[in-house]
Amino acid sequence: MVPGAASTAVGHGPPARTAARRVVTVVLRVFGVLLRVAGVLMLVTSAVLGIQAWWSRFSVCLVRGEPPVPGLPEDGAGACVALQDHLYDYSVPQAPWVPIADAAQREGLSLIALGLGVAVVSLSLGGRWFVWPLSVAGGAGLAAMWAGMGEPVWRSGLAGEPVGFVDWRAASALGMLTLLSTPALALLTWFHGGRDGRLLAVFWAAMTAAQPLPELLFTLSVWGSHDTSPLRGFARCAIVAVAAVVIALTLIPVDRRDRLLPRPVRALGRAVRRALPTAAAKMRELDGRLSPSRPSRR
Repeated sequence: MVPGAASTAVGHGPPARTAARRVVTVVLRVFGVLLRVAGVLMLVTSAVLGIQAWWSRFSVCLVRGEPPVPGLPEDGAGACVALQDHLYDYSVPQAPWVPIADAAQREGLSLIALGLGVAVVSLSLGGRWFVWPLSVAGGAGLAAMWAGMGEPVWRSGLAGEPVGFVDWRAASALGMLTLLSTPALALLTWFHGGRDGRLLAVFWAAMTAAQPLPELLFTLSVWGSHDTSPLRGFARCAIVAVAAVVIALTLIPVDRRDRLLPRPVRALGRAVRRALPTAAAKMRELDGRLSPSRPSRR
């Protein structure tokens, strides 16, 4: 070996490793962006398919038209009340069950796409070192619930009769765990999610609100029903669409996000940020006056 070769190799070692790290970092960032783009597309697909399924059932509640199933009242109000019966629940493959066009197929594919979208998005999340594994674990559980519920619904739509209710019930039981994990992930990403932490917290909060139990309680409180609220299904899809927009915003550089907001909203945001330190100081001053015996902090 040439005597100077060793010293040259040693001299170029650290720069070579630094360049390799930069390449790996760039590759990981590109891969993360691609995952988020795929996740956004899946979430949008889920929302669109779910809205189509919901419209097949409850369109008569909003616009005039023929009922989607023979034998229902001809007037829209009567048909709307009748369609709220669980007999027409395309999202639950349980007998007795009356299929409505291809609503069950679309709903099943919507739930499967939602599960895939959550799984893909969770793989792309960053922040502190412990955020990624916890997000992946939580996302995997939520994805298993949605996809596990969607697959029997899709098969039931194809068969024209309830199929796989036991599988559907087993998947829906995961909701007892996911209702705990997704709020925890919202808090985790809010404080430790890095640059996009606040947006990711909104995403996990949306994933909490979209789950069956919160959606059930919300829709019944807004549009009451003797069985299924006409907003059931629509609310989930609207929340999923919001989640897709939130993840799409993370693809935009931070310094350009404010430009998407109207000028009055941006001005209000700046005013609030300027006022927060003053408000905090006033609160501390008031607290000191109300508690004079408390030792001062210096």
